[in-house]
Amino acid sequence: MRMKCVIIFAALFGLSYQQTTHQPHHTHAPHASLAPHATHEPNVHEQFIFHYDYLTHKMFVISGHNCYIFTLSDQEKLDVHTDAGMTTLEAKLLPMLDSTTKTEVTKASLDMHSQQLCGKGALHFYTFA
Repeated sequence: MRMKCVIIFAALFGLSYQQTTHQPHHTHAPHASLAPHATHEPNVHEQFIFHYDYLTHKMFVISGHNCYIFTLSDQEKLDVHTDAGMTTLEAKLLPMLDSTTKTEVTKASLDMHSQQLCGKGALHFYTFA
């Protein structure tokens, strides 16, 4: 009887030790096959960062490797300080990113402060009058 207790205890101890020291193996369900007419579209991610620079009174829009620099009107300089004004300005500027009125400039032509606002990842710089 005592020997059975020792064996059961050893087996339980071994099982408990194995479960606490080994990572469990995860299995993944196989992918369902796609129908011949189905396509897999890639995810699309696009992010815009808006930054109003109070020193130059310009709006910077950063997207990927592009930095867009907008000169603001006197009214826009006031509007940018309210949530509604900023939202309106952002909605106005986004369609302008694809316009032909932008001018590509070199990084060296920008002052150091503007270069910092554009970020290290910026490779293309555009200005809007």
